[in-house]
Amino acid sequence: MRHSKEAQERAVALMRAGEKPLLDIAREFNVSTTTLRTWFRASEARVRAQLSAKRVATALSQEKYTRASQRQRLLMHALEQSPATIIVTDSEGKIVYANPKFVSTTGYRIEEVIGLTPRILKSGETSPEEYRRLWNTIKAGREWRGVFHNRRKDGSLYWERASISPVHDAKGRITHFMAVKEDITSFMEADAARRRIAAEFTAVFAALPAAIVVIDAQQRILLANPAAEVLLGAPLARGMRFAELNLRWVDADSAALAVADHPVLQLLAAAGNDTARQAVVGVIPPKGGVRWLRCQCRTVAMPENDEAVVLMVMNEADEPQGSAAE
Repeated sequence: MRHSKEAQERAVALMRAGEKPLLDIAREFNVSTTTLRTWFRASEARVRAQLSAKRVATALSQEKYTRASQRQRLLMHALEQSPATIIVTDSEGKIVYANPKFVSTTGYRIEEVIGLTPRILKSGETSPEEYRRLWNTIKAGREWRGVFHNRRKDGSLYWERASISPVHDAKGRITHFMAVKEDITSFMEADAARRRIAAEFTAVFAALPAAIVVIDAQQRILLANPAAEVLLGAPLARGMRFAELNLRWVDADSAALAVADHPVLQLLAAAGNDTARQAVVGVIPPKGGVRWLRCQCRTVAMPENDEAVVLMVMNEADEPQGSAAE
């Protein structure tokens, strides 16, 4: 006689309970005690298999949860400890997260800015057109990069280099935006100081009454002020080779002077042995006529690469006695 699964389970349950003798249970279900024992062993095997499956499932579930939690904790730790300012907004641009670096950089507490937009940092120096380009770029799913001159809570200004990217969900929809920003105030201020010093130097250099030319080891002009162009009667563009200038030179006796014998080039050739030299030479500009110059030349080591260059300072000089000038 074939018994249903439910009947087998009831018989096994009675056997586990131990309230009835095995023979009575066999009579009740009209089976032999051997059949009952077979049902019991099968049931026990199923129970063990189910328990094993539950343990595996639980272990896998816990492993997945643990790994996910570890990743989440690691990501949060990275965000919280990041030296860069990190802001996350929703798709409408409202702040939903800011890390501690944001607080130290801007002076705003996190609870003050949640629900607001990054517009609270605007200084007014970035044009509306640039903000529109930013918004259009990230709304289109692309990354935007740029520099902001923002305002802290206390009103002071600071510079930030920013990268703003969209965050997509599993269906590819933009749900958030993440901004990673680096405070570059020190760099920008140092760069502004360098540019200011360079502009001041250029202004002073251009106003010097003495004619000054700086020539590198390749005989190229590095610097020349307007007074030098006026005195020599020729343009002195940066990068021009000294030997290629449209000039002729004479010595104190009015004898033609080879360019290679000019004091500045001789000083370049002996830069390791000589430090200064001066001489009176004559220059014949393209328009003709001789202009007598007192040239003072000195080798100078450039600060960045220690390259030897020659600084030539020229002033008008009287015509040497006994010269046969052209």
